[in-house]
Amino acid sequence: MRLLTTSLLIMVLIATVGLGWLFDSLVKQYNAGEQKDVNAVAVLEQLGSDLASTLNTLSIEQQLHFIEQWPNSSYSLDIINIKAQPLPVQLLTQVKQGTPLLLESSVSLALYYFLPESNQLLMLKSPLLLIDPSKESKNYIFTLLFYAALLIVFALWTYPLVRRLAALRQTAITFGEGNLQQRVKLNSLSYINSIEIEFNRMAQRIENLVSDVKLLSSAVSHDLRTPLARIRFGIDTLQEEDDPQLRQRYQQKIGDNVDEMTALVDTLLRYARLDQKMLELKRLPVDLAKLIQDSINAKNDASVSINFEITSLNHTVIGDEAYLSMVINNLLQNAINYGEKQVNVSLTSTTDHAIKIVVEDDGAGIPTDQYQKIFQPFVRANAHNTVKGHGIGLAIVKRIVDWHQGSVTIEQSSHLGGARFVVTLARFTD
Repeated sequence: MRLLTTSLLIMVLIATVGLGWLFDSLVKQYNAGEQKDVNAVAVLEQLGSDLASTLNTLSIEQQLHFIEQWPNSSYSLDIINIKAQPLPVQLLTQVKQGTPLLLESSVSLALYYFLPESNQLLMLKSPLLLIDPSKESKNYIFTLLFYAALLIVFALWTYPLVRRLAALRQTAITFGEGNLQQRVKLNSLSYINSIEIEFNRMAQRIENLVSDVKLLSSAVSHDLRTPLARIRFGIDTLQEEDDPQLRQRYQQKIGDNVDEMTALVDTLLRYARLDQKMLELKRLPVDLAKLIQDSINAKNDASVSINFEITSLNHTVIGDEAYLSMVINNLLQNAINYGEKQVNVSLTSTTDHAIKIVVEDDGAGIPTDQYQKIFQPFVRANAHNTVKGHGIGLAIVKRIVDWHQGSVTIEQSSHLGGARFVVTLARFTD
């Protein structure tokens, strides 16, 4: 939205200040001739003033003779009795004080001067010298051009916005029709880049939720069916068995199956609620070195040796300490479960202001074709199905790391030979 606001301010400045200054300069240049006409009026006023001064020194007969001798041209002179020219008192007072009176008709200009000696008015009439009517119409053209330029600037600004909004609308329609892989193609110059990014995140989250629902339903139908069948078989066998010891053994098996179902249901509910907890995610500085060391200390009775190495000077990130602790604990427990004797944990910095948590073990590793599937809930590596669990730990790790705008990947450990999990998070900088 910052780009949208900035571009809007720039557009307003260009439209109001830039175009206004440009057209103002054009109008001034075009109307430069008008100033000449105004100067011509001033010259005409001066001529009339000189004539009035001269005629004022003559007698009435001499004045009339002068008027008669005036050459026949577009400029005419006339002596008018002041009583025969009805004027408002204010204008009459102004003329008597020596200020010429300029009256304009549709075809001519008339300048009136007072002759105090004869108490008469001298009228000097000339053709219309003011702006040509065509100039006034052309001024309207300049105004129309100004508004047309405003519309063009506004259209140039709104076209990319409308285009991106139309693309976002079409993507939303396609996504709503069931194509959950549909995403908005991002453009860093888009006015609504932040909205497009949030839309893609929302779409990805919805796709993940739908995928999780499918996986959950598949897991429920598969993992619950087995203990239910064993419970049903145990109950039928228990009804036919009279030996107290065998009955007790069957009862114990039924109880174990019920506990297994309860654990599975708890796991399902915990994972289903996990996405809702995102709304409560805290954003505080977290010391990863201390967090990892605390997790290792909590597992000091493990059957494998855990080695922790720190090569990062700054190992602080912004995130939720409780959830980041869950990530580390799950990765450590996974390495302990599938490792043989050794687990290595390292904390390193990268050149792009990020920090990496690496957890690797000396187990059999994970097949490369399962690197992406292993992060889905209730998916476990085929080679390690002997380890108890529901395959939810790595799915929780992936979900929490995504919340922190980080990444988690799987590699083959070149040092220990087992699985190598790499979590990358943005490093906190002051």
